[in-house]
Amino acid sequence: MKACNLRSAILMAVLAAAIPAHADPLAQVVGRWRDSDGESEIAIARCGPALCGRIVWLKEPRVDRFNPNEGLRARSLLGMQVLSGFAPDAGGTLTGNGYNPADGKTYRTTLALSGPDALLVRGCVLGGLICDDDTWTRQP
Repeated sequence: MKACNLRSAILMAVLAAAIPAHADPLAQVVGRWRDSDGESEIAIARCGPALCGRIVWLKEPRVDRFNPNEGLRARSLLGMQVLSGFAPDAGGTLTGNGYNPADGKTYRTTLALSGPDALLVRGCVLGGLICDDDTWTRQP
């Protein structure tokens, strides 16, 4: 009986190890990412059932000067949440909202890995008619 339990345990461990990494699309995106111009790094983490992202490093100190709320324009971008609500949509794409401090606007945004260390971030308006892409690089 004990040998059968041992075999079952080994089989379960082998099967668990064989589950592909893409089984959890959220887990693949969790981590620290540098934007394409090297000006900031965003830490993407789980926020409840979804993902969110905060600015955790800035090359130069900056404030949220384009925020539509005048009272928030003097706040530092460091520590600011810029990604929220990312979860797989019906097609499996990670979709949520991305705040762009460069213009103070929030866009419908998608996140997609384009290799193990590259994240394609796409913000769109007008139902996806106009989009802008940025490729972020995974940081250690």
